[in-house]
Amino acid sequence: MHYSIGGIFKGRLKARTKRKDSTIMEKNWEEIRDLAGKYASENLLGGMNCAESVYEACIRSGALDASLDTVAYATGFGGGGGCAGFTCGALAGAILANSAVHGRKDPGSIPAEIRRPMLREKIYKRYNNIVSAFLNENGPGLCREFSEMYNGYGEDAFRANCVNMCGSAAKIAVDYIMMDAEEAAALEYDMSAIGILGWKPE
Repeated sequence: MHYSIGGIFKGRLKARTKRKDSTIMEKNWEEIRDLAGKYASENLLGGMNCAESVYEACIRSGALDASLDTVAYATGFGGGGGCAGFTCGALAGAILANSAVHGRKDPGSIPAEIRRPMLREKIYKRYNNIVSAFLNENGPGLCREFSEMYNGYGEDAFRANCVNMCGSAAKIAVDYIMMDAEEAAALEYDMSAIGILGWKPE
């Protein structure tokens, strides 16, 4: 089971802003989401790579409180990892932005007996659903598969779709940035995005 953007988030963006018990509050998430999508598309058109475009848009829109210096962390993911054609850089940027907010800050300090189990039991659900949402909206998650649909990386149609994918990925990133840890841990895994690992949640 997966959670689509339309199915879980759109009707709750304003409501979440008003929640007094949320650790993520006092922000107009609907506006931030729209800005992130707009900035990410503009960034790609302006010469940033796909991963940089999404990650920087999350910062500039206000979704991610981080220095612009950290955009450097995204650079190598462009073109599926230096044009290697693996995981889409826009998707990588969305995952990176969420990790910057919700990732484990000092995993070595977590007791060894729960350090690995907590990843599958709670933390990975957020990122699994980010991948699922991206695939549902954009199709292939591998840059090389996407480029093959458009006869190469330099094709105008390919670049136009990359612009759209960056906007989509930035909005998805914001959707999950605004989700607190408790809610993310209650998500279900999308088995179509995890089955390849040969592991099934209990």
